[in-house]
Amino acid sequence: MPKHKLKKFERSKEAPNFRITETDLKILQDLADYRFLDTKQLLALHSQVSERTMQRRLQLLYHAKFLERPVQQFSYFQPSNYIIYSLCKKRTKLVFSDRRIENNWTEKNNRIKPFFLLHSMMISNFRVVLNLALKEIEGLKLTNWREDGLLDRVQLDGKRLPIAPDGFFSLESETHYFHYFLEADRSTMTLDRFLNKAKAYWQWWKVGGHERKFKINHFRVLTITLSEDRKNNLRKITKNADSRQVGSEMFLFACEKSYDLEKPEQIMKDIWQSPKDEVWHHLPDRK
Repeated sequence: MPKHKLKKFERSKEAPNFRITETDLKILQDLADYRFLDTKQLLALHSQVSERTMQRRLQLLYHAKFLERPVQQFSYFQPSNYIIYSLCKKRTKLVFSDRRIENNWTEKNNRIKPFFLLHSMMISNFRVVLNLALKEIEGLKLTNWREDGLLDRVQLDGKRLPIAPDGFFSLESETHYFHYFLEADRSTMTLDRFLNKAKAYWQWWKVGGHERKFKINHFRVLTITLSEDRKNNLRKITKNADSRQVGSEMFLFACEKSYDLEKPEQIMKDIWQSPKDEVWHHLPDRK
């Protein structure tokens, strides 16, 4: 690498001369799967790699044009020590020549708007924490994580409403599958719009849309929020989503402040609440 000081968002004019390491391949694979990750999340996923080594490898991969540092990350919040990364299409093709990168994410990363970048990071953080928590739980694993190809529609009150979750995944034990749709809420949707979203899920379940599209016989909708107040407001409005308007345990809500990379096990504990009552639920919950 050149000896002069490198800027965070300006690549060196002289490409670094280095060899791809096993750690580099794991980083690239992570970003192919998650789309966006920051340094802290990558360190959590690869705890055996020192922070200094991780930062060095990320720097080299960026200046060698394997990774992007989306400049949109600084439009809504102040710069931090944890830079957000995504894949750079041109060089990544050399590494993943035998596979298609999911949903052509490398085509879209450079055009993403700041709000959607934050939304994607909220989803990535949930997924990273979930994966870390499951490492400590014997007999339970994460399967079928998807973020694309999820769109469906359902007829309700003379309208065709969309079913457009941010993610779909399953937890698998020796005897059970637990299926979840993820909604990452950043407090931008009105309560009335969120109620329509919940009603659409309820109607979709009643007509068997989940069985037709996903070949599953049960599911829950997990909504993560930025604050406890927002969580409780969404719970309150969602009480009107089911047919009897008493609140359904199909819907579970949690504030993202209830879990983090330092204590990922919290995401599996009783931090989840339904619109039905004040009972706390954990994941997975067989009720």
